[in-house]
Amino acid sequence: MWPFSRRQKDLNTLPPISSEAHTWSVAKTSYEESPLIVRFNSSAKEWVGHKALAIKIGFAVPLNAPNDGGLPNPEENQQLNDIEDLILREIEAHAKGIHALVLTTGTTKEFVFYITNNVDIAAIHNAVRSAVSTHEVQCMAVTDPR
Repeated sequence: MWPFSRRQKDLNTLPPISSEAHTWSVAKTSYEESPLIVRFNSSAKEWVGHKALAIKIGFAVPLNAPNDGGLPNPEENQQLNDIEDLILREIEAHAKGIHALVLTTGTTKEFVFYITNNVDIAAIHNAVRSAVSTHEVQCMAVTDPR
């Protein structure tokens, strides 16, 4: 209904996942009495609820050297940054989407994206797992139209 419905943005105007046009913010909170760093894509709010971006895909990477109440050590954090770059490239090569947030704790780092339908998620996960020798990379995808 025209006066009450919001027109969806043209998906072709969505910058590539790796684009520096995205605006990122960082917040610190706690989860189960441990620090939780949330890095979120502020520009993703323009795409919330977009019908074409209804698949939420998350890659969780358990830390090799978890620490009590802390965050990854600098060496492992660099490895995690490299894994994030690899995930970005793989998703960008196979899907249109947006990198929504990154959650970092003393035990895990998780990367969350919203992507288009009809993407071979298993192939993306397998490509990432095959390329990463330093960490286990877990993947989960669900339909999340909201």
